[in-house]
Amino acid sequence: MVTMRPIPVVLIFMVLQNCSVSGFFGWWKKCDPDVLPISKRVMVNVQLREPSGIMIWTRDSPLIEMFGIELHIGKHSHNQKDPIWDRQLMVNVTSTVDGKFLIHDRDMIVEVGDTIRYRFLVLYNQTVARSKYRDILVIDRLFYRPTNTICLSECLARDQPGYHQEILQLKKISERKILHCVGSQTTEYLFIPLESAITVVSDPMEFIKYRLGQIDDLRPLIDNVLTAYVVEDGVVVKMRTVIDKLKVLELSRKKLIVVDYDDYLNVEGSGAGQ
Repeated sequence: MVTMRPIPVVLIFMVLQNCSVSGFFGWWKKCDPDVLPISKRVMVNVQLREPSGIMIWTRDSPLIEMFGIELHIGKHSHNQKDPIWDRQLMVNVTSTVDGKFLIHDRDMIVEVGDTIRYRFLVLYNQTVARSKYRDILVIDRLFYRPTNTICLSECLARDQPGYHQEILQLKKISERKILHCVGSQTTEYLFIPLESAITVVSDPMEFIKYRLGQIDDLRPLIDNVLTAYVVEDGVVVKMRTVIDKLKVLELSRKKLIVVDYDDYLNVEGSGAGQ
């Protein structure tokens, strides 16, 4: 999974309106002016490519089940006050790429001096929130150029100087903070419940690698599995670090039945004492 660098050009819009669900293209018209708490959590990023291409994305969030964009691009004319809106993009996505909801049109041509007008929608818990329109004048800094611009959504952060050292330091700091919060008894173990596991699982390492490999977000964590063994009612898995365990727990929500083995033992212990 690619971890992105700070974005030098970020287009942020946070005022949303409450809407009823009535089909993707129906969202744009059927909305009530009611601000939602999610408005403080959504950041929309835009990046342009040459000779063509536009990317719009927002980071993954438990509060976003679907992300949509209505975007228009227009050229300015000396004979008209408003731009001539001759290009548009209306797309919604429900899956994430590298931790973000990404909309990418490789054929859209955008030039310096054009105007981008957009608004976005997010769906959460059967409620649609819609932003107001935002106009952006296209300037040179919006274009991704490897020779003179910090790369944004598609470049590999690991290719940048000092990346590995920085990630290692951040992981160590995060683990120390987590251990301080949850206590030193926290382990690196996960538990996958499975009835009659001793009978159906012959190779626990292959079992966990297969399970993680079925989910795109979890596939990069396969190499961080240290050991796995079978117990009567499931498979116990040891990750390389506490951070890796927490990643699996977070990224597997609604995709894989897996629990924190520490919590599992606490429940089992409480039940045994009753």
